[in-house]
Amino acid sequence: MKPNYYCSIFLFFIAFAFFSQVNAQGIYTARGYWEESNKETYRIIKQKNINGITLTADETSYLQDLETYLSNYYQRLSEDEKAFYSKMKDQWDRELMGPEQRIIVEEEFEWRGRDYATNILYGAYYGASLVAIAEISSAAAVGIPLLTGGLWALGPVIAPRKYENITRPVIRASNTGKFLGLIYGGSLGLLVGGQSDNAAQIAFGLSSLGSIALGEVGFKLQKNRNFSEGHIELVRHYGIIGPWLGAAALITAESENSNLYGAALLAGGVGGILVANKVSEKYDYTKGDIDNVSAMTLATTGIGFAIAAEVLQDDASGAAILIPVAGTVIGTMLGQKAVKGVYLNKRQGSTIALSTGGAALVGLGIAAIFEAESPAVWIGVPSVLALATQQVLFSKYKKDNLAGNLLSKINKDKPYKFTMEVTPENYFVNQRMAAPTGILGVNSIASNPLVNLKLAF
Repeated sequence: MKPNYYCSIFLFFIAFAFFSQVNAQGIYTARGYWEESNKETYRIIKQKNINGITLTADETSYLQDLETYLSNYYQRLSEDEKAFYSKMKDQWDRELMGPEQRIIVEEEFEWRGRDYATNILYGAYYGASLVAIAEISSAAAVGIPLLTGGLWALGPVIAPRKYENITRPVIRASNTGKFLGLIYGGSLGLLVGGQSDNAAQIAFGLSSLGSIALGEVGFKLQKNRNFSEGHIELVRHYGIIGPWLGAAALITAESENSNLYGAALLAGGVGGILVANKVSEKYDYTKGDIDNVSAMTLATTGIGFAIAAEVLQDDASGAAILIPVAGTVIGTMLGQKAVKGVYLNKRQGSTIALSTGGAALVGLGIAAIFEAESPAVWIGVPSVLALATQQVLFSKYKKDNLAGNLLSKINKDKPYKFTMEVTPENYFVNQRMAAPTGILGVNSIASNPLVNLKLAF
């Protein structure tokens, strides 16, 4: 017995040493390194750093510590594990992103019909401004806008290197710059020209120059710094409402000075862009988030205009413009607050935007059918229907997204996966089930669960 006892002890230590060695070799694996380098917190902070967003002291410390840890982890990988990591990294990345994002990453950029139309329209506008400045009245008045429209559509052929490795957000940023440049350039023209005879020509010329300049700025900034799509949309949103708020201030004061209006529009636009950048630093909105914010802002502004129209019937005062201004500010602030933590995707955001527009058209149709005479009805009914539609859809998407986020937070960086399924219909099924006979116990009545919890390792 004693020899067998010592033999068992000896075999136990041999087995323990073997499994310890195998476990030591398995601590540092290719999959483990990939999982550590793709933790959600690390990816978010890393992206902020890449985008040039200032990190807090805690974020900087976290980033440095984790990257040091990852460097040491990689050095401890065996050569076979390093080779396996290189082989499997792309596949694991695609698994992480999911099917929707995978399509976006793998999809090759292509010019769409709307891109052609946008380039042609902007090019034609630049040509038309040239015609207006030079006061051309011959056949060239038609030919020049067509010529410049065609040249702008030929941009990728004329300057192919400029358009290498571009993405959809680069084009969106460029178009945002072109659009805002029209407003700001025209505002500068109004500021400079004022009441002069050639004020319109100056405004035309500077609006074209501003559009071209800001379009290039947006293109290059996005290509070099790769801002999020939500950041681009937020700049567009604030870049539009900024001039509106600036002009409203002068309308309230009942000013008739064109130079002041130009200054107010320009100052509001610059201020709007600065505010958008600050807001983006504090929270990383998605494109869907800003689509929802814009839809809500338009609806609340419309309601403000409807109220103002009713007020103006009794008292014609410039101060009435403060009502739609309040609608704009309230809609933007409440919209931004509401979407935090929801992370609406592009499909959800675009659905909200499309549906609110459709609801507004339905409202216009109702006003036309009933032959409404009051401007308040023509503006108010479409705005109220648009806001109601926006709120209903947003509430639905928020509920869906937060339900998914709860499980994501529970499963985040955990070695297990937790799922939950609620089946309230089982309550009625259980009521019809008879208690089985011959079975003793505390829970003697068989039942189907109302909530199914599953924990997988």
